Amino acid sequence: MLQVNHLSKTFGGLQAVSDLSFSVSPGEIFGLIGPNGSGKTTTINLLTGIFPVSAGTFVLDGHDLTREKPERIVRAGMARTFQNLRLFASHSVMDNVRTGQTIHCKSLLSRFSAFATGEEREFQREAEELVKRFGLGDRADWPAGTLSYGEKKRLEIARALALRPKVLLLDEPAAGMNAVELEWLMKAIREIGASGTAVILVEHHMKLIMNVCHNIAVLNFGAKIAEGPPGEIARDPEVITAYLGKAH
Repeated sequence: MLQVNHLSKTFGGLQAVSDLSFSVSPGEIFGLIGPNGSGKTTTINLLTGIFPVSAGTFVLDGHDLTREKPERIVRAGMARTFQNLRLFASHSVMDNVRTGQTIHCKSLLSRFSAFATGEEREFQREAEELVKRFGLGDRADWPAGTLSYGEKKRLEIARALALRPKVLLLDEPAAGMNAVELEWLMKAIREIGASGTAVILVEHHMKLIMNVCHNIAVLNFGAKIAEGPPGEIARDPEVITAYLGKAH
């Protein structure tokens, strides 16, 4: 489905991502981990068109998206969340989810008016289902800014899924979550994968990574140092050194 080939990014003299290659299949949950500054979020920014690629390519379902703008990449089937929440705080929970759907609306009118036609009514039903699925049904009319932090995290994932992605990129979704919210997140990510949507998970929370990922790639100083299933990654000496240092 998604093929990343020798992807690189430089900022002046800094090599943020270096010759990175990996592939993700439909329904696969793929972890992308590494110490702070290892290039994880930069990789997501490259795959979603936020940063231009310095070298290499990425291809989704046979379509080379390397030089495409973010909107074209979204239309091709990639959606993401952010480390720092980017919700429309003064808009309702429901409106935030509907905002994610506008990329699929065919008419200019349907982008900015109530969802009135048959197709738009279907979008509304889909939005209502997403809001309920993510435990926000009783808060659908609340301004997003009034939600708790964990609820905001759930809303951002729901909004990304409203884009109907083939690949969902989650950038540290567990940050700030308590133990109960973390268990919910594990279940939600598994369900997303089971639906056929591929997930690329950038995360520091190793319990989450080791419990939900099918495969994991480890970055250090922008380069991939290991790739494989969770058990193999947990035993890899180079991975252990990257996280703990040679003294340990």
